[in-house]
Amino acid sequence: MKPHRRRLLLVACLGVALGSTGCVGVPPDTQGRDVKGLYDFFTYFAAVIFVITAGLIAWSIIRYRKKPDDDELPPQFQKHIPLEIAWFAIPQVIVIILFIASTLTLSSVNKLDPNPDMTLNVTGFQWGWNFGYADSGVTIHSTPDQNATIYLPEDQTIEFRITSQDVIHSFYLPALLSKRDAIPGHTNRIDLNITDPGTYVGRCAEYCGLFHNRMSFDVKVVSDGEFQSWLAQQQQQAQP
Repeated sequence: MKPHRRRLLLVACLGVALGSTGCVGVPPDTQGRDVKGLYDFFTYFAAVIFVITAGLIAWSIIRYRKKPDDDELPPQFQKHIPLEIAWFAIPQVIVIILFIASTLTLSSVNKLDPNPDMTLNVTGFQWGWNFGYADSGVTIHSTPDQNATIYLPEDQTIEFRITSQDVIHSFYLPALLSKRDAIPGHTNRIDLNITDPGTYVGRCAEYCGLFHNRMSFDVKVVSDGEFQSWLAQQQQQAQP
């Protein structure tokens, strides 16, 4: 293979690797953007390692390929201390860097605000969800026959308290890159700050029985004024 073709091949491989990070759009929440940033960091890191490794392999194949007039083996050696130290130390450094990046992101995503703007109690059951708006008396039910749409205010810290009344479920918002298990007798908590209005699909990401695939719901993020109007309407409908 000619040198310029080898370079084109390497550039193409790098482009495919780096381009794969664009498959996921920018999440509409601050926590999701932190998670995507970690995904992108891992992908770029892996792409660089791939290019270096593939390049060295290609160089070795071309540089040391057998020629028609080769009758003897190249010089052989049993050990090379600097090289052995290098291929031991480099992976250790890579693991440490990725560990630190993961720990920082996990700490940011799991951080809980002591004074959230709103609390939403989420209870999974076979096969649906109950969404209770704390201090408002409003509860929204989502069932396999009628998927619910819950309203949330934009750009506010919302604490989700997630549990289950029967088996393990998983509260999953794909567009927000957010997922927490709903476990009977245990409450998982997560804060989300959704900055972009819109409608986002929610699902159960833990197989929980016959109608697991029908445990869907919608999250509609609106302005605070629109949310307060919706909440007041729900309170009126809940009164006897």
